[in-house]
Amino acid sequence: MANVYALLLLLDVALVVCALIDCWNADEDKIRVAPRGGWTFAILLISPFAAIAWFVKGRPIAQVRLRERPVMIAPDDDPEFLASLGKR
Repeated sequence: MANVYALLLLLDVALVVCALIDCWNADEDKIRVAPRGGWTFAILLISPFAAIAWFVKGRPIAQVRLRERPVMIAPDDDPEFLASLGKR
């Protein structure tokens, strides 16, 4: 039984360390819900729950660049197509 508790303690420490590193590497402007100091205090004080909350609610959202879609023009709206019909 002691091995299970030791494993849970190691998982908790690893989660807290990962959350703290991620919190301190994030941009201060983009952190959500609370300031960096508040998140750090919460992660250290309320051990696995605040670390999980950091990854769910506090972590900055990554901006995803969307690729531009090609503009499709219907044949009856395309001036080149309409001009080619007149030449035929």
